[in-house]
Amino acid sequence: MIPVKGYATFDPLKSCLIGRNFSGDFFNKNISDPKVADPLRRIADETEEDYQALEKILKDANIKTYRIEFDENKFDKDWHGRPPVCPRDHFAVIGEKFYAYQQTDFYGKFIQNIAKENLSFGLNKSVDVSTANISRVGKDLFWDVKKNSTQEDIDFFKNKWSAEGFNVHVSKRGYHNDGSFCVVKPGCIVTLKDVQDYATEFPGWDILYLPDQSWEKVHPFTEIKDKVKGRWWIPGEEDNDKLTHFINTWLNDWVGYVEETVFDVNMLSIDQNTIICNNYNKEVFEHFKKHKVEPIVFNFRHRYFWDGGVHCVTQDLYREGKMEDYFG
Repeated sequence: MIPVKGYATFDPLKSCLIGRNFSGDFFNKNISDPKVADPLRRIADETEEDYQALEKILKDANIKTYRIEFDENKFDKDWHGRPPVCPRDHFAVIGEKFYAYQQTDFYGKFIQNIAKENLSFGLNKSVDVSTANISRVGKDLFWDVKKNSTQEDIDFFKNKWSAEGFNVHVSKRGYHNDGSFCVVKPGCIVTLKDVQDYATEFPGWDILYLPDQSWEKVHPFTEIKDKVKGRWWIPGEEDNDKLTHFINTWLNDWVGYVEETVFDVNMLSIDQNTIICNNYNKEVFEHFKKHKVEPIVFNFRHRYFWDGGVHCVTQDLYREGKMEDYFG
């Protein structure tokens, strides 16, 4: 059985799950038009190359890695279900419990490796329980819920976690925390402006704000964002109307909301002094240096198609550490 534990996003990482896409061959088998099949195959091949590069970074840091395995032949050209590229969106490890809430068709084989006493299901709940929208800071959990979440379901988990000793801070912005701010280590945060009430919730912490500065890195996307409704971007395919139509028609569940996560705050901490980030950013790297944090650059080339950076495409399974009070 795979052990699970997680109290803070910056505690030393010991084991980690990495996502998986359909293979490139899957698209050639199911799509006859090369204007559509070829770009999707390229995305598939390069996504897997990047997953393997990320896996090497983690293994070099003595972190045990797991990959999602599934039978892609069970999925037909009607494109049922988004492939498990971003496990973070569907799971959470809180304390010593693994929460599984969505897409068990893809993840079922992996979930069987979690001990039953450490596993919690809740597919009938209106809330999302994932570490994409729960930021763990020791004793404190910062949880953003969907705007249509019922108060009954919110209270169910809030009461459960409170009974376990957590302080649960609930917000209803309706988007993922990990695309909005990153708690790098105690006293250090990288964020979009005004995401949290930092003066109240993180008093005295050093906050680096990054308002709008990353849009220039995806300038071609701004030229087509109305056509794709702001939801995805494949560099070099801005004028491929056949591909755009296919994705908007058939892959509606595959792509997220790019405009939500365009900033480079979707990062994965190995420990308090090492963090994996998507690319170089002068302000961020200076902030890291100030706090004695060493960045490792991992370029996930199709993050604007999958709407997910390095934090999204992983799910930390075991981190050393215990329930610390960072605000007491």
